[in-house]
Amino acid sequence: RVSVPIELRLAGIVLADIALLAWGWRIRLSRPAISLPVQGAALGVLMLVTFGAFRLYHLIPGGMAFALLLVLTVFTCLLAVLQDAMWLAIFGIVGGFAAPIMASSGGGSHIGLFSYYALLNAGVLYLALYRSWRPLNLLGFFFTFAIATAWGVLRYTPENYLSVQLFLLLFFAFYVSIPLAYARRQAVKLKSYVDGTLVFGTPMLGFGLQFSLVKDMPFGVAFSALALGLFYIGLATVLRRRPTLALLSDAFLALGVVFGTLAIPFALDGRWTSAAWA
Repeated sequence: RVSVPIELRLAGIVLADIALLAWGWRIRLSRPAISLPVQGAALGVLMLVTFGAFRLYHLIPGGMAFALLLVLTVFTCLLAVLQDAMWLAIFGIVGGFAAPIMASSGGGSHIGLFSYYALLNAGVLYLALYRSWRPLNLLGFFFTFAIATAWGVLRYTPENYLSVQLFLLLFFAFYVSIPLAYARRQAVKLKSYVDGTLVFGTPMLGFGLQFSLVKDMPFGVAFSALALGLFYIGLATVLRRRPTLALLSDAFLALGVVFGTLAIPFALDGRWTSAAWA
């Protein structure tokens, strides 16, 4: 016979959840095996309540939902760094990448979307400078290129070329820098410091997206392959001065040779290509 308004129900959940989060933080030293799952669950519930208040009950606008989800993501990563808890950081990054999708109303600018993802990737790079959390790097890589590819297939138009090209270059720079940061921290162990997924996956996926952007431009693909080849050869030359990163330098040199070689058939016909390769 008593109906509790949905606003009060959600507020009650939030208050109880904040108390749970505070308890999880309080026992972080005495019972860490319980503390981290409790904190992760509490933060997950807060994200779900934010999503429900926006999408299911229309209690808050999309902009506020997005801002709250971003704050929760940053807070989760902060807790992860303070407690050296990789899985908590992974949870926060997944929530961060999912936030625009959960808070989307179907409109919005791609510049805003990709600027937000650029901030998230800057956070992933910052964490990579201080923590060797490879799964976190891989998740950021997967979400960035998967969402960028999906947007390109569904929404890209030639009018957006300049902004999309700049964002692609920015994301490419992030995921060249992140395996470098990972190698810098891991090289002292003299093993497993070359993250093959990011080292080889970034140019492959990046060049695939670049191909889609410039395929209709005269020599656009050829110049892109040539620029990529020169970039990796230059990077390999710089890293060659550090003996501890010799294997990473060899990987970059191989990529430079591959893309430099690919530039020839994209620019020339079959006869000149065979002559140049010979």
